[in-house]
Amino acid sequence: MTITGSYDIAIAGGGVGGLALGCALAEKHHVLIIEARPGIVPSKRGLSLQANGLEALQKLDLLDRVTPIGGKTSHVACYEIDGTLLADLDYSILDHPYNYLLTLVPSELERVLRNEFSRRGGEIQESTSFKEVVLHHDSVKLRAQCNASSLEFSASIIVGADGENSRVRNKLRLPTKIRECPDHFLFMLAGPLDVLQEKARQYFGLGKMVGFFSVPEGTYIFYYLPAGRINDLRAKGLDCFKTELTNIMPEISDPLDSLTSWDDIVYVAPKRVSVRHWVTDRAALLGDAVHAVDPSWAQGANMTLQDASVLANTIERCFQSSDFSANRIKAYENARRKQTTFVQRQSDRTARLTTTENRFNYWLGKRIIRRTGRNKTLMRTALKASAGLSDHFSLREQLRFII
Repeated sequence: MTITGSYDIAIAGGGVGGLALGCALAEKHHVLIIEARPGIVPSKRGLSLQANGLEALQKLDLLDRVTPIGGKTSHVACYEIDGTLLADLDYSILDHPYNYLLTLVPSELERVLRNEFSRRGGEIQESTSFKEVVLHHDSVKLRAQCNASSLEFSASIIVGADGENSRVRNKLRLPTKIRECPDHFLFMLAGPLDVLQEKARQYFGLGKMVGFFSVPEGTYIFYYLPAGRINDLRAKGLDCFKTELTNIMPEISDPLDSLTSWDDIVYVAPKRVSVRHWVTDRAALLGDAVHAVDPSWAQGANMTLQDASVLANTIERCFQSSDFSANRIKAYENARRKQTTFVQRQSDRTARLTTTENRFNYWLGKRIIRRTGRNKTLMRTALKASAGLSDHFSLREQLRFII
């Protein structure tokens, strides 16, 4: 059986980026989101929204809906594994209305965005896999599969918001470079810990990095793991791993009781994605589909939200001019590429200095963290960049972090 439908905008991918874009456009246009999952899958991790992501949500008129499901913090204390304080990073020194972190559970964010998208008139086609796209002069034709049904849709424009392994990107044959990041991670949600509500913590050691952030009714933990070590870690047993975390931060002992098996922990091998052209006639990519990044700066979702805000404005102008050419849509790419490239490069450099087994790199990374913590000007410069509010470091600024 074949089901057909006609829409103004089709979005492949119902994650944070696709939903945010859909919310921005659904009140004025007929928007369809195609999502492979059957519904919202409860997350086993957290997500920190920073100034740029919060600003993008505000521009999309979504921040008031999202703020209640997150926990605010303005301080991140950085320690060595032995407990020695390296720096107390204070986001409140940023001259910005959202000078804090809002840490939440991604599936709860998706729930808020889904509800808002539906309220604004959008449609979601769940349990549906995107299969093919054909670009025509006056429309886009999409093919998808939902159980035994073949689906066909037409739209004025298609957006690929379907992640680092984007099928839309592949079907459009956009030249892409993909490489696996050398640093892998374990993500998990433990029980709540009051001490983290005022100040999040990160611990660094040679070949080690662990972060503890408060989320509503829980604690978000991320644990750096060198590539290829996951089987060795699991072989030692979950109790051994929980003991290691407790030795790093003793207060986390009781909250870790909520982790009863390895199924409660997500293992991630991140990829870095770089696409030569983000757009073509009647099509665009956003988020991880076009610029997946090393997690070291916690900027992936934040950049995706910025993409959604800028792309929504660009698509509105396309409808106003009835022009969906690559030249018209490229205004979105031009507005976003410099900052995303900067974040990708700086995230790679940060990873080499913090998630490293190289003694010199680790020494240099500690030196930079200490210098940043002792100098408010350096701290403001570093946090402005890591919070997605700048797109470059001057040579003078780069030297000051080291010398």
